[in-house]
Amino acid sequence: MTVLTIAANNLRRLLRVRENLFFVFVLPLMLILVLGLTVGSAEPRVGLLVDGADGDVSAGAQALLDGFERLDGVDVVRFDRLDDAVDDLEREDITALVVVPDDGAIAIGAPATVEYRVIPGSGGFRIQSLVQSVVADRNAVLRAGRLVAAETGLPPDEAAERVRAVDESRARIEVATVDADGDRYVAADAVGFVAAQELLLFMFLMAMVAASALIQARQLGVVERMLATPATVWQVVAGEAIGRYAVAVVQGAFIVGSTAVVFGLDWGSWPATAAIVASFALLATAAAVFVGALVSNDSQSTAIGLSLGLALAALGGCMVPFEVFPDWLRTLAHITPHAWAIDAFTEVIQRGGGLGQIVGELAVLLVAGVVLLAGASAALRRAIVG
Repeated sequence: MTVLTIAANNLRRLLRVRENLFFVFVLPLMLILVLGLTVGSAEPRVGLLVDGADGDVSAGAQALLDGFERLDGVDVVRFDRLDDAVDDLEREDITALVVVPDDGAIAIGAPATVEYRVIPGSGGFRIQSLVQSVVADRNAVLRAGRLVAAETGLPPDEAAERVRAVDESRARIEVATVDADGDRYVAADAVGFVAAQELLLFMFLMAMVAASALIQARQLGVVERMLATPATVWQVVAGEAIGRYAVAVVQGAFIVGSTAVVFGLDWGSWPATAAIVASFALLATAAAVFVGALVSNDSQSTAIGLSLGLALAALGGCMVPFEVFPDWLRTLAHITPHAWAIDAFTEVIQRGGGLGQIVGELAVLLVAGVVLLAGASAALRRAIVG
């Protein structure tokens, strides 16, 4: 009971400061929202407009529209007026705009031009290849129609109709993204993965900031007063460590729960996500106790903690995804706990894995956390005893 009492008092003392409440609860959610909106949705919005259509759309234009609307991973928005579509494009309410002519040109043997409009730097060029694939597919049908008309003597319209019927009945090819081990990825919201990155970043940063409170407790005589009670040195050390671990777990649970409720994010397997948070919190707590034991000035502790936390987060993939890392840097990144936690979240969120698929990552985090916490506790005991 003595250890839990010390831990509870530690938790209350830390959360009593309003600035700490802001960094623990408010700022992470604000950054997840802002960065998530900056990264954008997993489904870009593409505007479709038939230029020159007055009432019914021609069969050729409709075939192109159907091809665009069949695109996977793209949210298609239809427009009736060019001015409205351009306004939405300039406001970046849509990622790109496709303008299909409807002047009778999209027919067998007649050329036509499909306009693809984007705002430079808006990300619209990322889906240009998808639009080009629809146009290329339609061109293949048109060429087949011309061949049928030439070989059979059928009128171009009738030949085009027969080719369209065959095209609509053919099986569609499904493209699946898999990694080198053959594991298939599932669609993941960009905001969801940003949330996982920010979760790890702030859990570690807040733990390191809490190290300054440990130094202040020693400087202000709080530790001495606890030792004046029947509490032993090891009970004080355990209480301090458990108190900081509780802060990290509460923060992690709050970020996961609030983003799931407010933003509707899917964190995958809840037991797996809880295990990642608990394991990473242990290692973050151990690092904080180590800094609090080795540094005697709370200002220095804050500076060291922030610098170390930001550096490890950047190297560990919490600021930019591993996909932009060269191979050697991706390997080096795994000296950080963040990289192992990111790997675990990737398995759970993107591949739909559970506890069985992240045993290796959890083992690394737990073993490293236990070893580091043992050393940190011994260092803190020496600092308390003097």
